[in-house]
Amino acid sequence: MFFSCTGLNLITLQNAANTNPTHEYASAAPYNKGGFFFHRNYTPGFIGLNAEGTLEAEACNHSVLYLVSWGDSSIEKAKSEGKITKVAFVDYQQFGILSGYLYHRFCSLVKGQ
Repeated sequence: MFFSCTGLNLITLQNAANTNPTHEYASAAPYNKGGFFFHRNYTPGFIGLNAEGTLEAEACNHSVLYLVSWGDSSIEKAKSEGKITKVAFVDYQQFGILSGYLYHRFCSLVKGQ
């Protein structure tokens, strides 16, 4: 509870800014939704300007047992994978088994031209 991805963090004790791209997953709220054994969710992201969604690409990172993780779920990685220069919009996909403790995948889905 007092720890974040960078270790002990006293700022998390107060209401800090939520910079998680999937805002509802930055708190304990997902535990109220159920899905302990299996959970999949799509969350809409921001909308780009003056671009059509003719190309699509995804970039994912994975985690197993909170011990091993790999991948790059950045928007820039998805843009380079799909050869996208102008972003129309970005969506996010979360997938977890045993509440993400056994396996967790986070993907950025980018559409653009």
